[in-house]
Amino acid sequence: MWEVLDNKKSVDVFTHSYYQGVIAEIGNIRNKDTYVPPQDKNKLFLERKLSEVTTLDRIYEFTYPDILKRAKTVDVIWFNERKMPCAFYEVEHSTDIKNSLNKFFELQDFRARFVIVADEERHRQFDDVIRASIYNPIRSYVDFVNYDSLVNQYANEGKKYERVI
Repeated sequence: MWEVLDNKKSVDVFTHSYYQGVIAEIGNIRNKDTYVPPQDKNKLFLERKLSEVTTLDRIYEFTYPDILKRAKTVDVIWFNERKMPCAFYEVEHSTDIKNSLNKFFELQDFRARFVIVADEERHRQFDDVIRASIYNPIRSYVDFVNYDSLVNQYANEGKKYERVI
């Protein structure tokens, strides 16, 4: 269950859905309800569909329909015990970071964490884009996490969980 792939395995395994699964699993360990968009539910995380990893079949209706429509496209959302979003994650495997930041801009009124997850090589690009004045209102709320840090966190979370059992 807590299998973490190392860099020696095929790069093909490290897909967008792999990182979505890692994020969802960390949320599950932390007792958050986890969501991925409908278009991603049948994609694979290791040997399981993402729908088998997440805890929610559909998103909680936590806001107005037009904002909810935007939230439904976020790669992974964690919800707290009050069924409110507490973290939004966008995996930037090959897409434009601006699209994710625009989603976060639309969701900025929620007291939640916003995270761009990508290869470390894209960190400079993230820094350049987030400095644009349009993102001033959200700049301090958005974090960048690289793939290696995410996978290390997953391994550490799994170890904590296994010790408890």
